[in-house]
Amino acid sequence: MFFWRSQTVVILELIESICVAMQRQLGRIERIIIMAQADLERLKASVERNTSATASALALIQGMSQQLRDAKDDPEEIAALADMLDSQATALSEAVTANTPVAEGGTGEGE
Repeated sequence: MFFWRSQTVVILELIESICVAMQRQLGRIERIIIMAQADLERLKASVERNTSATASALALIQGMSQQLRDAKDDPEEIAALADMLDSQATALSEAVTANTPVAEGGTGEGE
């Protein structure tokens, strides 16, 4: 009977150590999930900002297109619109460059 009892104790201790190891692993998994959720939220926010920026750029281009059509008979107005378009294109280009991640080993400019 003593032998049976000692085997039972050993088995129970083994089960307990397995449970402790599983709890540690679950804790690690939980931390990974929390970090992944935070990354996902940052990604969602980035996509939303990009979508807004794309929509703004599209509205700008469509608006400029219509303004050019409307000014087809006014050379001064067309020149003013061209200047405005150049200015906005430069600002858009600078914003895209500033917000484009640099590839490892690269400069981020026209690679």
